[in-house]
Amino acid sequence: MPPKLLLLDLDDVLVDYSRPRRCRALAETAGVDEDSIARAVFDSGLERRSDRGEFGLDDYMDRLRSEWGLDIPSADFIAARRSATRIRQPLLDICTALAGQVQFGVFSNNGHWLAQHAERIVPELMPLFRTRFICSGSLGLTKPDPEAYLLCLRRLGFSPASTLFVDDKAPNVEGARQAGLDAFVYQDDNHFQQELAQRGLSTGDSHAL
Repeated sequence: MPPKLLLLDLDDVLVDYSRPRRCRALAETAGVDEDSIARAVFDSGLERRSDRGEFGLDDYMDRLRSEWGLDIPSADFIAARRSATRIRQPLLDICTALAGQVQFGVFSNNGHWLAQHAERIVPELMPLFRTRFICSGSLGLTKPDPEAYLLCLRRLGFSPASTLFVDDKAPNVEGARQAGLDAFVYQDDNHFQQELAQRGLSTGDSHAL
């Protein structure tokens, strides 16, 4: 039987994400160099802690101010994430062609704030993914912990056996399999379509790519 839910990773599957572009946008807002942003946001562990759900967006901004002297309005923080995120239109076209055959969801290792502001960050995805957009920050667990997938699916109302998960990172795919999901590693759009077709999901259109 084909899967009932196609659960996709966000960054480097549905979208191209550029950390340097994000750092550049934040540096312009804060009036500092990009290395200062990288140290504060990424090297410090703040981003990872946000991904784990230790704090929300307002607390994130407070920590950047108090610990790093960076005054970045939350709206500009969201805009920087938008500028660093580019939709992979061919993959989205494949998913759109599958509408009616399967339900769609996103499961991403990101702070809950990204899901809260997905309409601004990835508006192109909203027609298919608006109602099933889960970030690890809302769960308190990150991929590849098998329990993270189970919590995600409980929230979405699907079983592991009815779900196909796709991620660009092999450890995340292995974690999904340990949780009982069918899963494969995203390589490119052709491979993506081939894997879906093997599971009974086909666009019936070889030029969808």
